[in-house]
Amino acid sequence: FESTRELRQTNLFLRLQVEERKKAEQKLFYDANHDALTGLANRQMFLHQLTQQLILSKRYPQTGMALLFLDLDRFKLINDTLGHHTGDAFLIECAKRLKMAVREHDLPARFGGDEFVVMLLNLHSPQDAKDVAQRIIDKFRQPYLVHAQSISSGVSIGIAPFQTEYMQADSMLRDADAAMYHAKAQGRDCYVVFQPEMRENMLQALQK
Repeated sequence: FESTRELRQTNLFLRLQVEERKKAEQKLFYDANHDALTGLANRQMFLHQLTQQLILSKRYPQTGMALLFLDLDRFKLINDTLGHHTGDAFLIECAKRLKMAVREHDLPARFGGDEFVVMLLNLHSPQDAKDVAQRIIDKFRQPYLVHAQSISSGVSIGIAPFQTEYMQADSMLRDADAAMYHAKAQGRDCYVVFQPEMRENMLQALQK
């Protein structure tokens, strides 16, 4: 009887150790792949997922995808005027709104600072990406109440639809980023779909 009881206690102890180790490993994996402030996917995880999705999209181009590159309007002013603590709380609220605006199978991420990206999957038409972008803009346009401060902001979005010529995730990100800068140039709080001439204009600007 004593031997059986000791064996059960030993098995219970080992089982608890295994469970604790699993929890620790899960936390390490989560911390390594998620942004500490907002809980969204971080740059590392997003780039990995985007790379995998590009491979799949080349094999099955009928499953439409697109990339959104977001930059918060007036964030520097908010951060400098109200302080970093309020700026962080503002970013957390932005992440919540972003998750509410995208669809369940899309992947939102924070790249750092006030830059966010979203990988849109299972698009049936180019209009689907525009609809999601507009929904994000409408969410971000609503006033914020952060630490008893009323804040008005917005978001500029660049859209890069999938093209078979994309060989690397960085190429698609570059084009979505270029479209985002065109959205800012158009007055902010809007979206712009990437066009090849945008890339040429940026290259010409670098040569001046």
